[in-house]
Amino acid sequence: MRFAMGPAVLLILAAAAVAASRSVWDGVYSREQASRGQTAYNSKCARCHGDALLGGEDSPPLVDKDFLERWNGKSVGSLVELTRGTMPSDGPGKVSRQQCTDIIAYLLGANGFPAGKSDLESDAAALNEIVFQSKP
Repeated sequence: MRFAMGPAVLLILAAAAVAASRSVWDGVYSREQASRGQTAYNSKCARCHGDALLGGEDSPPLVDKDFLERWNGKSVGSLVELTRGTMPSDGPGKVSRQQCTDIIAYLLGANGFPAGKSDLESDAAALNEIVFQSKP
């Protein structure tokens, strides 16, 4: 009996995990936060990634097909952590977690994901529950 209950419990836990996760289509950031993020992006990121977020000689694009394909199925938390740990290229780690989160909110808006009523949380666990999906 104990063995038979194991798979059932696993199915319930898996269903709960899927239900708990959100996608970038769920309005996970606010317009105000994206505006703050644009200001931070312009001062800290645009010199390498460009004003239009299309990337540069040594910098990948942060919008459109290539960006979405690279991040599809990955968590927003992964992008925030990558940004915090590697950007800006001339001084990684100089951007606060909140600034990174605001910048990612700006990127979400620039990629056409809808804004919601609340800011994107800067908590790593909460960010890891939000998944990039190219299409809803």
